[in-house]
Amino acid sequence: MLKMISTQDLRLGMYVADVGRSWINHPWKSKHKLLTDQEEIRELLEFGINSVMVDTDKSNPEVWLTPPAQPAEPPKPTPVRTIAPPRPAPKPAPLKSTPEPVCQVEIEMARAAKTYAKTLDTSKALLAACRMNKKIELGPVTENVNELVESVSRNRDALMALMKLRNFDDYTYTHCLNVSVLAISTGKSLGLSQDELKTLGLGTMFHDLGKTRVPGHILNKAGKLSDDEFAIMRNHAAMSGDIILEQHLEVDEIVYKIARHHHERIDGSGYPDHLKGEDIPGLVSICALSDVYDALTSDRVYHKGRAPHEALKFIYSMRGSHFQPEWLDRFVQSVGIYPPGTVVALDSDQIAVVMDVNQAALNAPLVKLVADPAGQIYSRPKLVDLASASEAGGLKIKKVLSRDEAGFDPAYYFNPPKE
Repeated sequence: MLKMISTQDLRLGMYVADVGRSWINHPWKSKHKLLTDQEEIRELLEFGINSVMVDTDKSNPEVWLTPPAQPAEPPKPTPVRTIAPPRPAPKPAPLKSTPEPVCQVEIEMARAAKTYAKTLDTSKALLAACRMNKKIELGPVTENVNELVESVSRNRDALMALMKLRNFDDYTYTHCLNVSVLAISTGKSLGLSQDELKTLGLGTMFHDLGKTRVPGHILNKAGKLSDDEFAIMRNHAAMSGDIILEQHLEVDEIVYKIARHHHERIDGSGYPDHLKGEDIPGLVSICALSDVYDALTSDRVYHKGRAPHEALKFIYSMRGSHFQPEWLDRFVQSVGIYPPGTVVALDSDQIAVVMDVNQAALNAPLVKLVADPAGQIYSRPKLVDLASASEAGGLKIKKVLSRDEAGFDPAYYFNPPKE
């Protein structure tokens, strides 16, 4: 028999049949499980889940015959929900509330666009130097990474939106830059210091240098790689670290570790050194998640990129096996199910553009209503916080639209307001 019960009244031995949340808004791998650890109850409370559905038939009979234990103390409310740290994994610093942006995303977009274009040129020069075995100029890379960090500090959504809005033909050059943007943005939401953000940005810019030593016919092959080809491709991570050492680059040791270990996985299935669990540093984990996310969401010669929420669902399927649960959850909170620049249809059939991620309610971002149900563009688009009952009136996102389906360029709605 199914029975709704308060989370604080849960006891070990009860079988939770449904936590009542979508896959991204609860701490477990599935919505149901037999409770065997008090920590599982605390995890539900920390996610703000106040009641769950319990199956009495699948629960241990004894739990219904004994009085409930002292209820778990609920966590203190915080602006952004935190997640109980995994036992065998390196732990991020306590999640801090994201500071208010220094400027509006529309204002920062102009500066962010210049920074992105400038850093893209540096990325091309960096990879070209590696291909021709020339000396890497560390100065321009460091300068550009510092500018990325400054942009994210002013408004973390501007560069994230640029990644979504701009079209590039060559994934090779944009990938390292996009991974840096994703990683720096995630690090900012985690409360990393400016120095840590700059180190993370430098490591991610260097993480795929080894691909310059992979033959082009393997690197750009449209079909499945053979076992021999895949072995060559896997070498790129070790070679990324080798290039840093060969060039005698004066960088922090973690930059080398990010380059060499970004394909390591906590179950030991990664490469090149088959590291496990807590042997994988936190900054490496941020790079690894950013790397997979950008690869999944980017258009390539041989496949169309996945929608952000589909990519996150795929990554989430590797929670606890390939990726440490807490680092993955923090990454999802940072990126959001619907990143800035995503075009969505609401259940009212109005069309909107996502302007900002709501880290406390990932399925309810700040949007700009741009078209009515008939597809007519509003002359005065309206900002609506979907997490606000007074503003949204119950409006929810129904589906994500491609730019072709939308019929307009969402970048237009990020232009600075005219005086």
